[in-house]
Amino acid sequence: MKKMMTYLLVSVFAIIAIVLIIGLFLPKERTFTKTAVLNSDVSKVFNLVTDFKNQTTWRNDVKEIIVIDENTWTEVPKKGTAITFKVKQKVENEIFEIEIIEPNNFNGYWVGTFKQTKENQTAIEFKEVVIVSNPFFRTISYVFVDLDKTMDLYLQNLKQKLGE
Repeated sequence: MKKMMTYLLVSVFAIIAIVLIIGLFLPKERTFTKTAVLNSDVSKVFNLVTDFKNQTTWRNDVKEIIVIDENTWTEVPKKGTAITFKVKQKVENEIFEIEIIEPNNFNGYWVGTFKQTKENQTAIEFKEVVIVSNPFFRTISYVFVDLDKTMDLYLQNLKQKLGE
């Protein structure tokens, strides 16, 4: 029994060490960018994206929005960890930039740029940068967090809300 416990303990430490070592070689920063042309006026798209209080009405991955103040809120997803955001920059119908302020094991930012290309047509670019300093959590994030898929779902929900 004692021998089995020793093997188990050594195995657990070995797995933790491997995850940590892998994390040391992974980049701290991950960047994801999505672009699209939407058949809606820029002000309609901008207002929808920046109205964080009502995103549960059109985003099917968000369970709840907890408003902290007029520029800070927590998104509670249906799956995963709650994330608190703060508005960094908001230029009407052009730029919306938010930063991740919680949880403490990672940080980063999201920037949406909006450009009216034709009447009732808006070009958008959404860029998300996530920085994970801790090598253990970095490995976990690469394995379990698919931000590319999350951004695809966000765009799909946005298009659906706009009737596209």
